[in-house]
Amino acid sequence: MGARQRLNSLYFYIIVIVSASIGGATESWLVFWISVGVMAASMLHGGEIRPHSRSSKPFRRRR
Repeated sequence: MGARQRLNSLYFYIIVIVSASIGGATESWLVFWISVGVMAASMLHGGEIRPHSRSSKPFRRRR
């Protein structure tokens, strides 16, 4: 697993934990899902979560 995948999974866990605490404090599943959606969308827009590589070069493995 590469560094980008590790960071993306770390951000996903952070989103779930923070959303669970917000949803638990309000005792609402709706607030949980809304906060997951808002935080995921803001992290995607901000560039923290990168679904694809930013490199335009083809991937080349070292021997």
